[in-house]
Amino acid sequence: MARRELIDRWRTGEARSAVLARLAEGGSLPTLDLRGLPAAGLESQNAEFSGADLQWATLAEARIEGVRWEKCRFDGADLADAVLTGGAVTGSTMVRTILRDTLIAGTVWESVDLTGAKMNHFKAERTTFRQCTFPALRKVDFTACVFEECRFTGGLDEVRFLGRGADPAAALRRVTFKSGAFRYAEFDGMEFDQVTFPAGDAVVVVPGRFRAVAQRAGELSDDPAVRRFLSHESLRPGLSESAGWAAGTADLPGATAEVLREAQAQLRAEGVVS
Repeated sequence: MARRELIDRWRTGEARSAVLARLAEGGSLPTLDLRGLPAAGLESQNAEFSGADLQWATLAEARIEGVRWEKCRFDGADLADAVLTGGAVTGSTMVRTILRDTLIAGTVWESVDLTGAKMNHFKAERTTFRQCTFPALRKVDFTACVFEECRFTGGLDEVRFLGRGADPAAALRRVTFKSGAFRYAEFDGMEFDQVTFPAGDAVVVVPGRFRAVAQRAGELSDDPAVRRFLSHESLRPGLSESAGWAAGTADLPGATAEVLREAQAQLRAEGVVS
């Protein structure tokens, strides 16, 4: 069935009303074939749905709280401006899903394929991502989030991983970044554990104890702009002693990348960092 036909089939009869009522209230869905469903502005709380196919569905501006989605398909669906809090998304696909201006908070996304998803201005807060695949990202904020065994397959443009003051600690564990195309990407206050960045000089990485490394780098540099930058980055409140840091080399002032690498080498030789 063509995409237009999938959408048009919901325009007549009582099928759409029955499905929307079940999505809002929970309970068994009358059908798992929800492809093309127009459900903009849906409000749903504390429900569980498994095996639903929501390809090309419209869930823009939905308000979804405490809902668990398992083995669902959201490929090509529109979740722009939606808010998802609590609950979970597991074993599901969001290939080419529209997630512009979407907010998720206090939730778990596990084994979610986001290949090709459109995520400009996507925001995640206090969320755990496990075994998720991310596309190239632009203007995305991850605040107090944990990533475990995730892959980032494209570049990062104005993407922020913010972990200062997070409890429990925001962390990247066994995470791989495949592309070194970083532009104003920020890793601030995150705990690093087996994080893999692409080889080369495009990204400068301080995998741990950034405050100590930045202090030593400031002592090594004779450039006031570099010293000011390092002081600003390392002395802002909420940075743990063990937190790491990373940024695209091209976005840093002067020889910041070089002095950070030199500082790490010195501290590693002294046994201060590993």
